[in-house]
Amino acid sequence: MHLVIMVVVAFVTGYGVALFNVSEHDQRTEHLVSELAQPAPQATQDTTRFAPDEVLRLDHNGHAFADVEINGRTMSVLVDTGATTVAIRESDARRAGYRLQESDFTVAVRTANGIKYAAPIILRDVELGSIRVRDVPALVSRDDALGTNLLGMTFLSRVDGVRLEEGRLILEN
Repeated sequence: MHLVIMVVVAFVTGYGVALFNVSEHDQRTEHLVSELAQPAPQATQDTTRFAPDEVLRLDHNGHAFADVEINGRTMSVLVDTGATTVAIRESDARRAGYRLQESDFTVAVRTANGIKYAAPIILRDVELGSIRVRDVPALVSRDDALGTNLLGMTFLSRVDGVRLEEGRLILEN
């Protein structure tokens, strides 16, 4: 009889601990999902000076590359109107002052090489020539998962306009 009671107590205790762990995991997941569902902070455009449009020549493949400053650090980007977000390589994120932990890489991203994980961050300051945008949502990818930094729509949607004209990509300011 004592053996039956001990087995029942052990089962109930184990089930309770497992249920608590699942509940705790669900709460953490729910908290993370609610954080990600929050609207991104609105970027502000520096309007303290009048600046001309930025004109980028397309290369022979139809791509527009540019040097941008992210948090005061110059880096090369592919200006990509098809990219939903700005995506930067982990080594460039470090140069821009971000110190990421393994646990920061929480966003699943589908790549040509399968599913990879990226870390969501907010870039304090992004400048392309005379265009300056603050608080830009971005993803940081491992260097082996991202060959080139991408200047995507989380930046481009904040300029006055983007148009393609005679082999040039024009960012209106």
